[in-house]
Amino acid sequence: MSVTTHVVRSLTDEIATELTTETLLKLANREIGAIHVRGYYPVDIAQDVAQKAINHQALGNYHKQHTSSVGRVYMPHIDTKWDAELTNQYHEQALPAIQDVRSMFHPYLSPVDRVRLELQELWPAGANLMRLRGRACFVGAFRVFQPSTSEFYPHNDAIDQESDAPEIEGVLNQLVANIYLQVPDEGGNLQLWLREPTEDETRTILDVEGLEPDSVEEPVHTIHPEAGDLIIFSPRMLHAVTAGHGKHRVGAAAFIATKGPQEPLVFWS
Repeated sequence: MSVTTHVVRSLTDEIATELTTETLLKLANREIGAIHVRGYYPVDIAQDVAQKAINHQALGNYHKQHTSSVGRVYMPHIDTKWDAELTNQYHEQALPAIQDVRSMFHPYLSPVDRVRLELQELWPAGANLMRLRGRACFVGAFRVFQPSTSEFYPHNDAIDQESDAPEIEGVLNQLVANIYLQVPDEGGNLQLWLREPTEDETRTILDVEGLEPDSVEEPVHTIHPEAGDLIIFSPRMLHAVTAGHGKHRVGAAAFIATKGPQEPLVFWS
């Protein structure tokens, strides 16, 4: 497949192994491909909460064709679908949902709370919860992949494709932090292309939330995360998750928007 020259790429394919101010700034500037910290969160706590997520009463599924096999606990912003009623529902349940997710890890610090605290300390201008039109956003979604049947096709994520709220003006890049609570031994791999989709690919992604895997070149990185790992990358670039086998793949996630080092990062799911 040919790729047009206007597509934005990462400058290198390096994967950093530490979360620091330097690696954060490099990732935000696309000077590296990802940050992968192994053993970021205790596996025994992660395993226990993974089972709670799998059985959670708020477990639903994403709404588009190529994501509908993947479960999520509480509505993510992408599923507001530019609908006023769904958007209101999302914001109304945001803080109670954060508190419920936090309670699932009690008496321990949740992995998303740890990421939020560390980025607040490491980023030059700090970090805050995202608010859209002045209303708090949810952060800390669980993603639940069923064995053998759930996968994410190659796609990208961008807040300006989901909202025109004034608070997103000036966003330069979007990151995502994934903390893996349970991962199957086989499959469940994260694939990174380190390039943004073309205009034609973007139209397809917006329609069905994914590209047919055989329509794109081989990914630059295929990573098999382990339970307890943290991986941060730019979801504005193409990425995918392959089907896993044997057990559920469960992770906690937070999107992170940056307007440059002089402005605070903001978090949401």
